[in-house]
Amino acid sequence: MPDRAPAFLRLLGSCLFALSASAPGRGYAADHRELATKAPPYRGAPALALEVDLRDARRRIVTVRERIPLQQAGRLVLLYPQWDAASHAPSIPVQRLAGLAITADGAPLPWRRDPARVHAFEVVVPEGARELQVEFQYLAPLRRDPAATVLQGVIGLAWNRVLLYPEGRPAHALPVQATLTLPEGWSAATSLQGVRKGTQLRFAPVTLDRLVDAPVYAARAITTRAITHGTAPVRAHWIARDAASIQQAAAFDRPLRAVARESEALFGRAPFERYDFLLALDDRLPGPGGIEHADSGEVFLPGDFLSTPSAAVPYVDVIAHELIHAWNGRWRVPADMAADTPNDPVTGTLLWFYEGQTEFWSRVVAARSGLRSRQETLDALALDAAVVQSRAGRRWKSLADSTNDPLMPGGAVEWRDWQRREDYYVEGVLFWLDVDARLRTCSGGAKGMDDFAALFFDASGRRPGERERRYAESDVVATLAQVCAADWHAILRRKLDAHDDHGLLDGLRAHGWTLVFRDAPSAYFLANEAADGVRDLTWSLGMTIAPSGVVRSVAWDGAAFAAGIVPGARVERVDGTAFTPEALERALAGAAPRARLQLVVVYDGDAAVVDVDASRGRRYPHLQRIDGVPDTLSALLAPRRERE
Repeated sequence: MPDRAPAFLRLLGSCLFALSASAPGRGYAADHRELATKAPPYRGAPALALEVDLRDARRRIVTVRERIPLQQAGRLVLLYPQWDAASHAPSIPVQRLAGLAITADGAPLPWRRDPARVHAFEVVVPEGARELQVEFQYLAPLRRDPAATVLQGVIGLAWNRVLLYPEGRPAHALPVQATLTLPEGWSAATSLQGVRKGTQLRFAPVTLDRLVDAPVYAARAITTRAITHGTAPVRAHWIARDAASIQQAAAFDRPLRAVARESEALFGRAPFERYDFLLALDDRLPGPGGIEHADSGEVFLPGDFLSTPSAAVPYVDVIAHELIHAWNGRWRVPADMAADTPNDPVTGTLLWFYEGQTEFWSRVVAARSGLRSRQETLDALALDAAVVQSRAGRRWKSLADSTNDPLMPGGAVEWRDWQRREDYYVEGVLFWLDVDARLRTCSGGAKGMDDFAALFFDASGRRPGERERRYAESDVVATLAQVCAADWHAILRRKLDAHDDHGLLDGLRAHGWTLVFRDAPSAYFLANEAADGVRDLTWSLGMTIAPSGVVRSVAWDGAAFAAGIVPGARVERVDGTAFTPEALERALAGAAPRARLQLVVVYDGDAAVVDVDASRGRRYPHLQRIDGVPDTLSALLAPRRERE
């Protein structure tokens, strides 16, 4: 990144100049020490008033106004949230805050940013001031962006992008009265309670931690449907920029009801008073995917999700995943991921449990609820097993080390198999499948992971007002031992710290199934290819390739890797024929044992002729039954009524 260094140095020089100019005779170090030690804690008692205006959505400009009650004069630090609970990282970009202006009872106040904490803004409150008025704009991305949720026709409002709050008080003790102004003719969906008057929504006061965990979706078209009723009712808000995309929402009531029913049967009493699915159907949103919250779940789905449900098979379990997080992640919270404010740093050493076990349960609940058929689930597990087994990077990077990935700077991951980016998701499926098999063996078939879930996640003993209960690895070990006695600490650490493939698929085999490769893909595999927009030849040629011929990924130490092909290269010819995905697959299917394919590949402006080993032929992952071993996997995936 040499081209960025000069700009950074110029910016740093400007900041230092501004600091020295504003405080003659004082250097950077003195300024920073003063900010760090002399800003008194905030002791305001009345609610902070937050007004957010979404009416300039066409230009992606969100206007923010705040009124912050004051009780004393002197230095005050206002913080812009930095740590995003959903990404488990300090991933909120402060550069999207612009136009900051601060006044005290109408009189302008100068502010200064802390150069060591760029999300922190210091002001000096004059004597007798009763209230700070703060105004700024949040400038959402104008171009396609992985985090873009402010779009024309649909807006996903994350409160942690549109507020400043006073330092010195935990988020659970800072009340906020939020008001939202919508574009004319738009509707809104959220788990927050509020009253609408015209285009304005006024929400009941909640604490800051509750507010930032309760996003609001606004759109031209929103349909809300009651899914379940009772002690913990569940609603589904279908959100789109046009009504046609959500006309068939009623058809999904039954699967959603089954997801809610199976989740509560599995994890016990719900930790929420009411739950809201925020199901946004728009191809411009960062999906398919989702974001978990205590009382709601954001789920990003393609615009044609309801009209072509068969295409959604590869990612439909994200719906279950986000609901499960209400128990695993929002109710039971890893101790090192719990923070007093959105600016307190956290670590993610238990992401193998927080995300890994949630991913495991999302496969199970998707099968139990009918989001996926039994065969589709088996085919999904086959792909999971093949992906996990092919991770060459395990030789240098353990699963435990992968939990640090969210804290590392982002950017493209070109060599996925070697870099191992956030593998606790997919590897977590096989990890906990193995633990389930061990529990069954240990207990003579009487107990499994269902019994662990009932002990660990049930919220029946939740005290009034208790929103979370923290845990450590020792609590996981103790609960596993409560299900069936074993040296669970050693078992878990062996899996977490391993640098080999030993035992990686033992759980699958203990459940009566083994991973095999065949020359024809499953229907699930084809749907997964279509969702990714590639031909997946990972287990034959060692690469995936787009219809344009652009190589999307290359398996480390695979055939394409050995031939010198890199991600981003473009294949132009296959054995002398112009490239098409069909031509490549025909050539691969017709290659004799030990044959090679000749490819013309263009990368970085240079064309090269390379020979790729095609001796493995067409290979696609499947699961196959093991004779003589009981099929306990099918029992694990069966709906509750079939297991009782």
